[in-house]
Amino acid sequence: MRLHTAFRMSLAGVLQAAEVLKAHGVEPLGFNGELASEPVVIGWMPAVAQYFADPDGHSIELIHVLDEPADATFGMQPYSAWLKRGHSQRAGQSSSVGRRR
Repeated sequence: MRLHTAFRMSLAGVLQAAEVLKAHGVEPLGFNGELASEPVVIGWMPAVAQYFADPDGHSIELIHVLDEPADATFGMQPYSAWLKRGHSQRAGQSSSVGRRR
């Protein structure tokens, strides 16, 4: 059985996660388990998330819900693509959620 656990974090924490994970020998992953050098944005929420696998192969998600309007047409794309569309986290405001499946 493969489990999925999510932990809410600050935006800065999620954005730094890929670099920190690599520095500790852990491969950062995208939503579908592909290698990822930066977090993804889930447009319908919207939230920025970084994934990785724990030593037992379970999916770990670091997530920060953005305090912005959702954009379901965005789908799931890298955070840099979200920023190119003119979206950005408002300074000093945050919203977060944790979930467990």
